[in-house]
Amino acid sequence: MFIINRLRFLVFLLAFLILSPGIVKGEKLQHIRIAVKEFPPLVMAGTKGLCIDMAKVICERNGLVPEFVFYNNVPEFLAAVANNETNLGFSGISITADREKFVDFSQPFFDSGLIIAVHGNHAQKLVRFPTVVMRVIGFSLVIFLVGLSIVAHIIWWLEKDDENSLAFSTKYKEGIVDAYWWAVVTMTTVGYGDKCPRKISGRLVAAVWMIIGIMWFAAFTATLSTVLTLNQLQPGNIRSIADLDQRRVALIEGTTTENYLRYYNIKMVLSGSLEEMITLLKNDQVDAVIYDAPPLQYRAKSDPEIQVVGDLFAEQRYGVVFPEEGDDRLKEIFNREIINMQQNGEFQKIYDKWL
Repeated sequence: MFIINRLRFLVFLLAFLILSPGIVKGEKLQHIRIAVKEFPPLVMAGTKGLCIDMAKVICERNGLVPEFVFYNNVPEFLAAVANNETNLGFSGISITADREKFVDFSQPFFDSGLIIAVHGNHAQKLVRFPTVVMRVIGFSLVIFLVGLSIVAHIIWWLEKDDENSLAFSTKYKEGIVDAYWWAVVTMTTVGYGDKCPRKISGRLVAAVWMIIGIMWFAAFTATLSTVLTLNQLQPGNIRSIADLDQRRVALIEGTTTENYLRYYNIKMVLSGSLEEMITLLKNDQVDAVIYDAPPLQYRAKSDPEIQVVGDLFAEQRYGVVFPEEGDDRLKEIFNREIINMQQNGEFQKIYDKWL
C-alpha cells in the first residue's frame, strides 16, 4: 500500500511539473478588449490594418491577448472607452482638447490631416473632353472665317485686274475664290505665289494679314492647351478649401472635421460613414468630401471615380485612447512601445505595408 501511494504521489508530482509551465504562463497572459472603428487603411474589415498590426505586436511583446471590438462611429467608440467597456481604443482618432476632458491619449503614433476629394468620373471626363475642345475650336473658327472673308474681299477689290495674270479676276465668282485661296495660304505662311498683290495698298493689307495670322495661331494654341490642362488637373474647379464657398460638402457627423468647418461658408451634409459620403459624391448629391487623408487617399487609389485634390490642411495627430480611470500599466506599455516602434523602424515597416 505504501508503495502504491508513493507511486501515485510521484505520478501526481510529475504531472504537476509538466503542466505547471502552462499554468504559470496562462496566469501571466492578460486578456484586453480593444475598441476599433473601421478607418482604412488603419483599421479594416477582417481585423486588419496598420493599427491592428501595431496592437498585435505590442500585445505579443507584453503578454497581452487582444480582443478587437468594432464600433460604427466615433461617438460610440469614445463612449465605449470612456465607460470602461473596453480597456483601450486603437484607431485613427485625433487628439483634441475636448476629448481629453473625458478620455486619455497615448503618445501620437500617426501624423495626418484633412484632405478634399471630388468626383473624378472618367466617363464624365471623356464626355467633357471633346465638348471643351470643340468649344475652343468653334469660337476660333468663327473669328478666323470672319477675318478671312474681310481680307479676301479687300484684296479682291484692291487687286482685281483682268490684264495681269498675277492679279485677281474682275468677275466676282472667279476673283473672290482666288482671293480666299490667297488669304488662306498667306495666313499659313505657305504662299504658293500663284496670285499676289502688286499695289502698295494690297501689300500693306497682306503684311497686316500675315502678322495677324501668326498671332492668331499662337493664341489659338495657347488657349486650347490652357483649357485642356485645367480641365484635366482641376476637376470641378475645386483645388482647396477656399473653392468650397457655398458648395455642398459631405463630412462625418461628430468628428473634429465638423467643428473645423463651422468657420467656413460651406453647406455641410452630415454623414455617418465614409461609404455614405462616397455614395453621395458619386451620385453628385455633394460637390466634395472632406475627411482624414489616409482613408480618402487609400480609397482613391482603388476607385477611379474618386480624385483627391489640393494639399493637407488642419493637421492632426492620432493617439491610442484610454479610460481616464483605466489601467495605468497598459498606458505605460503602449506609450513605451509606440516610441520604441517609431525609433527602431518597426512602425515604418508597418506604415509601408499599408500606405
